[in-house]
Amino acid sequence: MKKDTSHSFLSKKGIEVTFEELHIRHINLLIDIKNKELNNWFLKMAIINTFDDLKIFLNNLKKNKNKCIIAISGNEIIGYLNIFPLNKKETCLKISKPKLINNKCSLTDKQLTLGLIKKSISITDIKTSSWIINADINNVDLISTSRELGFQPLGEIILWDGNDLNKSIKQNTNSYALINEFQNINKQNILKIVNFIRSNQSPLIRNILDFDQDDILKRNNSKSGALIYENSVLCTILKDINYQNEEIYTLTISRYWDKRFNSILKEFIKRFFEKSPVSYLKTYKENSQLNVFLEECNIKEKNQEIILIRNTIIKNEAKQVNKINQSLESIIEKLSPQGNPYPSPFPLKTK
Repeated sequence: MKKDTSHSFLSKKGIEVTFEELHIRHINLLIDIKNKELNNWFLKMAIINTFDDLKIFLNNLKKNKNKCIIAISGNEIIGYLNIFPLNKKETCLKISKPKLINNKCSLTDKQLTLGLIKKSISITDIKTSSWIINADINNVDLISTSRELGFQPLGEIILWDGNDLNKSIKQNTNSYALINEFQNINKQNILKIVNFIRSNQSPLIRNILDFDQDDILKRNNSKSGALIYENSVLCTILKDINYQNEEIYTLTISRYWDKRFNSILKEFIKRFFEKSPVSYLKTYKENSQLNVFLEECNIKEKNQEIILIRNTIIKNEAKQVNKINQSLESIIEKLSPQGNPYPSPFPLKTK
C-alpha cells in the first residue's frame, strides 16, 4: 500500500495532533460525527482515498509476477514453492523446487510435493502454455512426481564452479586485445545477440521459452554481455532468472565455434570468475563440445539437473493426429517416456 505520509506536532496543551489522508481505516472516527451530511461526505472521501491507494498497490503488484503456493496443516505452513514467468508474454512459467518444512501431517513428502505442483499448474491464465521444473538429476521423488502430472524430460543442464579456475589458468596476454571486444548488452547490439542466442538453442527450447529482446534485457547486468569479434557474436553470458537466489549465468557459444578462439574463450571465462567468484556457469549437457572445453579449463562440475516441461500446446495437438506436422511429431517422439531413463509417470502393471 501507499507509504504512510502522516505528520504530527504537539499543541500548546501538549496533546499530539496528527495529520493524515482520510482513509477507510478512520471509520471508527466517523461513527462519532453527529452531522449526517458531513459524515456521508467524509465516508465518500475515505472510500475514494482508499481505492486510490489500492490502485497504486495493484499497479505495483502487476510488476511482481511471483506467486507463492503453500501447504498448510492446522495453523502451520509445512511446505511451499513459488511460480513466476520466464518470458514477458507469460507463456512459460517456472515452478521452483518445493520446500518442505516441519512435516507434521499424515501426508508423505511426495504427496505434499504432488499437491504443491498440482496447485501451481491449476493457477494460470489463457496465455500460459508451458510449465518448467528443474530437478537435481538424483532427485527421483521430484522427477517421478512431476512425471505423474504430465511433465516430460526436455534435457539436462550442468552447473559449473570456477572457484579454482584462476589458479589453474595462466594469463594469456595475446588474448587481451580480443577480450576487449566483450560488450555489455545495449540497444545497438541487442538484436544481434537475440538472433545469436535463438539460433544456438534447440528448436524445442526456443519455442517453449519464446524469448524476445525484452526478455534478454531482463537478464542483463554488469556481468552479462557478449564477446563480439569482427561483427560476429562468438559467445554470450546472461543471468539466468530460473534461479532467484543464486548467481547462475548461462554460457552460450556458437555451434560453429572455431578452435582457434579457444585461448580467447579461456581468458573470457577466467575474467568472468575473477569478477564473479561466487557465480556459476550453466550449459546444456547436449553441448558436448563446450562441456569438454570447460573440463579442460579445470572448471569443476557443481551439479546436474534435468529440465521437466509440461506443455499444453503439444498435448492438445497430439490429440489431433491428422493435424500434427512433422516438427510436432518429432517433438512428441523426443518427449515420449517410452525407453526413457527417467522415472515413468505410472508404474508398469504386471500380469
